Amino acid sequence: MTDERYTAVFTGLLSLKKPGEYPYLRMSEDPPSSEHYTFYQGRPPYAELGREIPFGDLPDDCKNLVLDTYREMWDL
Repeated sequence: MTDERYTAVFTGLLSLKKPGEYPYLRMSEDPPSSEHYTFYQGRPPYAELGREIPFGDLPDDCKNLVLDTYREMWDL
């Protein structure tokens, strides 16, 4: 299991999404290797989530991973 410090929940009109379920990405502060992040599809673990932070406050490696994942999800 990774040291998952951040969780990015992707919302929007995805054809594979069920009500209340979203794709989400859990990652450490240094996620470039696959050992430091996990991608899920389902109900995010709301009870485990802490406070919400702005995207700009994420570490740069986390921002890049979130953007890369978003681009891949939407074929951008």
